[in-house]
Amino acid sequence: MPDIYKHGYDNFKKITVLFILQIILGVLPVVLLVIYIGFSLYSNVVLGYTFIVIMAIAAALNFTITKRYNVLLSGFKGEKSLMKTVKKLGSEYTVFANVPVRYKKNRSEIDLLVMCDRYIIIIEVKNHSGYIYGNHKDETWTQRKIYRDGKTTETVMTSPIRQMRRQRDIIKAILRANDLDQWVDTVLYFSAPTVHLYLDLSDTDNVCSSEKELLEFLRTYVSPKSMDPEKLEKIKVLFKEMCVSK
Repeated sequence: MPDIYKHGYDNFKKITVLFILQIILGVLPVVLLVIYIGFSLYSNVVLGYTFIVIMAIAAALNFTITKRYNVLLSGFKGEKSLMKTVKKLGSEYTVFANVPVRYKKNRSEIDLLVMCDRYIIIIEVKNHSGYIYGNHKDETWTQRKIYRDGKTTETVMTSPIRQMRRQRDIIKAILRANDLDQWVDTVLYFSAPTVHLYLDLSDTDNVCSSEKELLEFLRTYVSPKSMDPEKLEKIKVLFKEMCVSK
């Protein structure tokens, strides 16, 4: 199993907070309604309208938070699946998870960064299901879901390819700033077993849609620029410092 370093603050904590807020905001309108009727507050017009406004705001906030919660939960499931997969790699690999990276005004969070003597690879995981349509030049991609009752929904998502390119630029800038200039690669991993990809990609874009495919890629890929052991160790130390626990 590879050495694994995780940043202390992950999406699980965010999900927990949003879940609690959902419960509070879901119960609040009901409590306010009981008070409103039980104490006959409707007889006071101003107070009555105030309660109605508060209930409406609580419902709107709950809708927004629920939407964000579902997005984070889906992403968390994808990250958990990805971590389970990379644990099957050998001891020659080092993995950094949920690492916040920043260079000047540019910042991002890397799902997974895998290192060995053959490469440094950023892995971006997406837990999207359904049909994914996209082009490497597009700013956005489209996710289409077809349900059993025939209903079809379409959701626009930011291009993961462009997202990874920005992350790669940040990582490379950090390495250059520490006199450790090194080639950095990326791979996009769709973890949901029910995903169907219709993508027009460039020759340098790497995409995997199954655990077997990803493991094969990580075990056989060789970066165009080699890296000596001393340099690799220095890069590992640099990213260990960005993590708070192992």
